[in-house]
Amino acid sequence: MDESATLYPFMPWSGSLACLPQGGANKMIRSRQLYVLVAALTACAGSGAQGQAGAPPSIERVTPNIYEVMPEQVAPMQQPAPQEAPFIEVSGQATVELPADQAEISFAMETRADDAAAAASANAEEMSRVFAAIRSGSFAGLEIETFGYSLQPQYATNDQRVRSIVGYVAYNNIRVTVSDVDDVGRLIDVAVAAGANRVASISFSASDTEPARAQALAEAVRNARAQAEVIATSLGYELGAPLEIRGGAQRPTPIMFDAMRTVQAQAAPTPIEAGSQTVDANVTIRFALGAEVARR
Repeated sequence: MDESATLYPFMPWSGSLACLPQGGANKMIRSRQLYVLVAALTACAGSGAQGQAGAPPSIERVTPNIYEVMPEQVAPMQQPAPQEAPFIEVSGQATVELPADQAEISFAMETRADDAAAAASANAEEMSRVFAAIRSGSFAGLEIETFGYSLQPQYATNDQRVRSIVGYVAYNNIRVTVSDVDDVGRLIDVAVAAGANRVASISFSASDTEPARAQALAEAVRNARAQAEVIATSLGYELGAPLEIRGGAQRPTPIMFDAMRTVQAQAAPTPIEAGSQTVDANVTIRFALGAEVARR
């Protein structure tokens, strides 16, 4: 072996190469390179070198586990919640009365007979007279419709607790609508005089509720804004723009009368008062708090 390839044991060196004898520095550098090469070859010998005394331990290759993660499965980094700007939240209410301008009356004709055919025939005859009388009454905006009919047996129980059919009853229900609420009392009298023996229901309503709903909603918004302006001024700030609005105006329900009763013809007209419907509006508005008012 050439003298220049002589192996020197590896020793850490922290001094200067200038301290070595002439040519020693080159030999030291070559020695370090050869030592590293020998160590790498020994590690690559693998399991074949395990049986030799003093052989370094083998290095096993480890296969990494690779997992595929879909983008939607990656949790986004949570950003700090932005600080909410100051605001004022108020509620406003308003109520608007709406006079009823139409009425709806339900009549019923009840007839009884020993057999079903006789009960049905009598009912049809009586109801025809009621129809004719109402149509000839010159009622404004008159509309008539049948909305229910039934024919039922009537039972009785004897001393031996045996039930048997003793007759039949027929019911015919009609709904009458008029556009003049002042005609309701006269309409009832005409129908009863013609043979109608039941007034099932009476209701009053407004034919167009949208203008009243719009009015109630506008008043509720004005009420809410007025409250917000008072609060903002008292705090020394201007009132900002509206940020959120919730609420609305309801549609009024008809005015109902409890009229499920048997009626009899009277000499005097039947007194009926229509009354008024109410439209309620409720809103909740969130306003931004504006700039601070300069104090003098």
